[in-house]
Amino acid sequence: MSDISDLPKVLLHDHLAGPPAQTPAELTAQVRAHLERLVEDHVVYVELRISPHLHTTGGLTLQEVVDCAVAGLDVPLIDARLIPTAHPGQDPTALAELVVRNHGPHIAGFDVAGEFTGLSEFADAFLLLRENYVPFSVHAGLHGGIDEIGEAVQAGAVRLGHAVALIDDFHIDTEGFEGVLPGKISGWVRDRHLTIETAPSLEVSLGVVDEYSEHPLTLLQQLGFTCTVNTAQLEAAGSLSAEFERLEQIFGYGLEEFFDLTVNAVRGAFLTEVERQDLLERVILPAYESQDLQAGLDEFAGADTDADTDDS
Repeated sequence: MSDISDLPKVLLHDHLAGPPAQTPAELTAQVRAHLERLVEDHVVYVELRISPHLHTTGGLTLQEVVDCAVAGLDVPLIDARLIPTAHPGQDPTALAELVVRNHGPHIAGFDVAGEFTGLSEFADAFLLLRENYVPFSVHAGLHGGIDEIGEAVQAGAVRLGHAVALIDDFHIDTEGFEGVLPGKISGWVRDRHLTIETAPSLEVSLGVVDEYSEHPLTLLQQLGFTCTVNTAQLEAAGSLSAEFERLEQIFGYGLEEFFDLTVNAVRGAFLTEVERQDLLERVILPAYESQDLQAGLDEFAGADTDADTDDS
């Protein structure tokens, strides 16, 4: 296999690194520098999380924060979008209103992160987003349990950050021969292909998973969950290539697994279907076609053919 760092990568969950900039020039430069670092790692598409409220202590308004961050997106060789992130106690409805006003080519969606007891304070924000067809992700099942994931799903989240508590909803089939079975909440997540944004290195560093070798990613994939792998915080992972290398070393992942994770990330991206197909056909597939991955590509092509047949 060629160097993992050379593979084109899609990153759905990555937070802007460094102390929150408080001036327009500093914020634009901070975003640009972060993206340039991703380009070095061959990340071709990213949805960068930014917490606008953290950039307002110097006098910037929420709209000015977004405008300054957008100005930093124009970096060659990467398609970068922003996902404003709300935290508990930060007036999530005001941020949701901002996202609705700016939703488009640069603002891909909305996110909720942090430690919270229930999602009630985000209810009005979620309603506003649903009414305006703006997709959102929720960090769920990291600090809380499976019920937190269930609450996020019921709120309308189409992607789940971390979600390691999904395994708490699994049970063993003691009467038959089906092995591990999902419960009501985890089964819903799997069967409706909600995208799971795993970040193994961060989850280990936070103590949510004891050892990298014990991370539930492989089990989730075996059971049919739609998983992606992300850095979440570059400080924890180093880079997405470094994360892939750990998967290779610890779980024996190879091109097929990386291709599957990348396709899942493209399909879970807050893009139009036309944009997803363009990213796959113009960037991802040509890169993998040059590798020894014909079986996986044939399966992918077959799935597209089946979809076309179903539509006809």
